[in-house]
Amino acid sequence: MKLPPLNALRVFLVVARELSFTKAANQLFLTQGAVSRQIQSLEAFYGLALFIRQPRSLALTAEGEALLGPVSAAFEQIREASEALRVRQGDIRVRVAATPAMRWVLPNLPDFQTRFPDYTVHLETLLGDGMPFDRSRNDLAIQGVREGEQHPGMVLETISQELLVPVCSPDLLKGRPPLREPDDLRHYTLLHPWRGQNSWAQWLELAGASKVRSEEGLTFDALEFALYAATRGMGVALAQLSMIEEDVRLGRLMVPFPVILETEWSYCLIYPEEMASLPKIRAFRDWLMETLALSGVTRVMG
Repeated sequence: MKLPPLNALRVFLVVARELSFTKAANQLFLTQGAVSRQIQSLEAFYGLALFIRQPRSLALTAEGEALLGPVSAAFEQIREASEALRVRQGDIRVRVAATPAMRWVLPNLPDFQTRFPDYTVHLETLLGDGMPFDRSRNDLAIQGVREGEQHPGMVLETISQELLVPVCSPDLLKGRPPLREPDDLRHYTLLHPWRGQNSWAQWLELAGASKVRSEEGLTFDALEFALYAATRGMGVALAQLSMIEEDVRLGRLMVPFPVILETEWSYCLIYPEEMASLPKIRAFRDWLMETLALSGVTRVMG
């Protein structure tokens, strides 16, 4: 069965609540005659009367009463769905790896909210990388992407290539063997920032250290945890250069060796191609790139 005329149902709903063509017409900014014609078209569609018309009153027929509940519920569902959709246009749902969240996004988020008060950012942090982008949950993502990875239908903009250096707290060296050459790391606990990766082995090989057991030490689920442990003097961590500027400047961390390991990973901003022109996507993307360029993390992308 085909659907009844939806505009006539909307008029029916107002008339049924007011039990007055005149009051319904005022609410709907229509003439009384236009309201009457909409009701007549609906009654013609069903082939039965929906109202009992009396000289000074209006009442629903039994059929009108039966129709009122479902029509009212249906329009309420439409109203709720429309409101949710309207609100969502102001929401920016960003999935971000733990360390970029702490180092890049959260410290600068007040600036975004000041500049774009109509948008609300919702952060979903995750540990690890490689999770597929979920369009139903997120508008954008900031995460690590391995060189050569394919993400059909997605825009990937490189924020920062992964460049790793060893870092430790200056207090770690007090009363301990000095770190004059990479092999001196054998006297310290290695802090591994990611499970299942051999970054320390790669760095030690690049630095020419042959006396350090790269597999030993403490392993964490995210760089942020390894950096926290390093600032507390628990050992020496490998850290992304773009993540440690503040810690080094404030003396919480130091870089004992200048050897930089360039890996196959990069941090990228990811979002669906079909959403690239949305104002909220452009606003967050442009703000993020500008903010990180000013802080030296990245250059402004074209």
